[in-house]
Amino acid sequence: MSSSLEKRLHDSLANTVLAERLATCGAPFLEYRSKDAAAAAIEGPMLVGLARLLASQPKAAGFLSHRPEFFERLAASDTASLAKRADELSRRELTTGPDDLEGCLDELRLLRREETCFAACIDFGGDSDFGRVSDFLSSLAESITRQALGLAHSGGASEGDGAEFAVIGMGKIAGREFTYYSDLDLIFLYRGGVERIADMSRIGQRLIAYLSTTTGAGVAYAVDTRLRPSGQQGMLVTSFDGFERYQCETAETWEHLALLRSRAIAGSIAPAQALLDRVRARVVGDGFDPWPALSEMRDRVAQERAEEDEANIPIKTGLGGSMDIDFLAGGGLFECGAAALPELPSTPAMLSASCHGPGLDALLEGYRTLRVIEARNRWVQSRAAESLATTGEALPVIAELVETGTTGPELLTRVADLRRVIRASYDRVIGRATIEAI
Repeated sequence: MSSSLEKRLHDSLANTVLAERLATCGAPFLEYRSKDAAAAAIEGPMLVGLARLLASQPKAAGFLSHRPEFFERLAASDTASLAKRADELSRRELTTGPDDLEGCLDELRLLRREETCFAACIDFGGDSDFGRVSDFLSSLAESITRQALGLAHSGGASEGDGAEFAVIGMGKIAGREFTYYSDLDLIFLYRGGVERIADMSRIGQRLIAYLSTTTGAGVAYAVDTRLRPSGQQGMLVTSFDGFERYQCETAETWEHLALLRSRAIAGSIAPAQALLDRVRARVVGDGFDPWPALSEMRDRVAQERAEEDEANIPIKTGLGGSMDIDFLAGGGLFECGAAALPELPSTPAMLSASCHGPGLDALLEGYRTLRVIEARNRWVQSRAAESLATTGEALPVIAELVETGTTGPELLTRVADLRRVIRASYDRVIGRATIEAI
């Protein structure tokens, strides 16, 4: 070993596939940072987490090799640091002046990358459950969206527009269930009439560009706005009144399903959230039978997005994947009515609001495990992967990150068992047309 720190990192990985990868995947870090006093002070779970990060993703190792201040911070951190940092991020503002647009965009991208690495070290150190890590990644995404929105307003919007424009997060960000390499599913609402569409559209366009444009520091987040009213054929922005009218008079069941997982995350948050709550209560009403329509929708998703063969397992969109549980959670709320709507629209909260019992506990445990597997898969693949490859060098790395000592074949067996349990619950609910069948 070239340094005592490298030896400590290697020893913390024990005799695993990650230990074998450290010297190659972590080469940039080991070359530039192995003699740093701050890095040498890292120990305990943080040392394990850093070692697992370096050995599992060369991109992260390369990035951290140029961030010496990161290691002093990591040495002073523990699991409680996630919540503290999330609170700091909720108040953070850009330090680069708005006249330096490129500098502002780079600042946001570097913030996203460093904070993601910070979360990964705590995550992989085994001293925090993934729910807290996911909550932190959600806070990070919200903070960056809020800062980018402020920058978008400073790019030429009319005075006062900041109090009239709202960013609505859909899906995982709405339920604070973000993970590594998640996209931001967003829709944009504004208060006012058609005379404001041009100004409001420019704000939305700038926000998308500021989040998703590639700079020398990478991208902040990929942005998807296809869940807006009328989808890609619709306007980029929608007025408060127009949104309520569309959802209550025109929207289809799949759009109401998406609406269940929505939350105002930036801009004019309070009035936008009040609007979402009111519209959800109206479209769900006293409850109805959603299961035939949801079953048809779910089958269509599986056909279009869940290609499965010996080499790939669609752990999200495939039969028995986490999307089965998402559909059960939404369907349960449709069946039970507005009184069951939870304050935070996470999949576990939605599901727990509409049913109870040991079957629910098993389903939620399966959901949590699949989420961890999905997160590790995305981290190792460095992209928003929806399928788990059954061959190749990534699988044993993912398995080791899921649980120390787990092999690739053992992970595949666990995934298969989970999918059977999840699909059996889904089939019971669809067959009996009630969430109580869980």
